[in-house]
Amino acid sequence: MLAPLLLPGWRARIGVISPTVLERIPLDFQRIAPEGAMLCGITTGMSGWAGNQYGQALAQLRESVRYLAARRVDYILHVASPIVVAQGPGHDRVLLAQMAEEAGGIPCGTSIRAALDAFALLGAKRILAVTPFHETLNGQMRVFVEAEGHSFSRIASVPAAFDFLQDIAPDALFRAALAAAAEDPEFDAIWLPSGQVPAVEVVRPLEARLGRPVVAQNHADFLAAFRALGLGGVARGHGMLLDRFAA
Repeated sequence: MLAPLLLPGWRARIGVISPTVLERIPLDFQRIAPEGAMLCGITTGMSGWAGNQYGQALAQLRESVRYLAARRVDYILHVASPIVVAQGPGHDRVLLAQMAEEAGGIPCGTSIRAALDAFALLGAKRILAVTPFHETLNGQMRVFVEAEGHSFSRIASVPAAFDFLQDIAPDALFRAALAAAAEDPEFDAIWLPSGQVPAVEVVRPLEARLGRPVVAQNHADFLAAFRALGLGGVARGHGMLLDRFAA
């Protein structure tokens, strides 16, 4: 007798609201997703790091949540940390309240909150960050995260044009992290806070070199969804953060 044929996403369908293209996010998800989990993503068409672009993306948030809820996803994730931190400390809670109003009981999350939750899981208070962001955005991120009780040893930048974040070489992220760690070795974890860059490729090499956990944003985002849904089955070997969950 044939085994029952199951639809993709039979265990969980995770809705993603992205400000720009869904390119790295689906790729990274498929690398670690438990069997039976899939993404259902939409974008808001943001085309740069500017206040008017942020406003346009935020204005579409409620409609995007309603759209994904109507498609009966199991979790809704907003993955635009720059938009959120630019609004000031604690703004993700405002967004989460708005999302909850539209989601009809579906659990929701944001990237910045997923990162903070990952730091808590790791017991990490002092963070070394390597970002593709400009100086102003790095400063906004510092203010937001420090308001949550964390500090930074260094915030190193590997700048790239908004439309070409995916083209940053993993080696550039790796070397920037090593240089920042050499300048100030007193940190608990490394954070790569963009889901659009090839961050997951450097998680294990950095952990092997520096002996401390590395939080790639996509890993933190996916883990937040898996934990909210009680979804196990993540394979070992993707870094200290996900290995802790797998255990």
